[in-house]
Amino acid sequence: MRADQQIQINGLLLQREELFVRVHDLETAAAALLGEPYPFTRPPLPSDVRLKRKPTARPSERSGGFQPPTAPRESLRRLEGLETAYRVTYRRFGQVVTEDHDDLDALRTLLSAQGANLTVTRVETIDLGRRTKAVLLSEAPR
Repeated sequence: MRADQQIQINGLLLQREELFVRVHDLETAAAALLGEPYPFTRPPLPSDVRLKRKPTARPSERSGGFQPPTAPRESLRRLEGLETAYRVTYRRFGQVVTEDHDDLDALRTLLSAQGANLTVTRVETIDLGRRTKAVLLSEAPR
């Protein structure tokens, strides 16, 4: 996410928080008028709406096309000992990208997002000095 997008999102989140505080203040004022809590019900919100999506066939099911490599689940593990982060290398739209992540769930999300335009090629653990401690996934070089 670009910095300008993050700033806009943060502004909207602050605005949202202000509105939640305003609603709370109004509910508190109503309760003070009544001398007891009023049983306010939560209105339906746009964020409650969940769209039902039709399942789509994956490329490999349609025409024997691309099937992304997946890391064996047992090779992914929590950081141990002096390990401080995961270093992930992947190809996205033909460019090689290397990132450090400290969250195993984020790593699993990245792995599950693989497709024709995103392929994880290497996952390793690193220490505070950014030195490799263990290789968890390595694709054969092309």
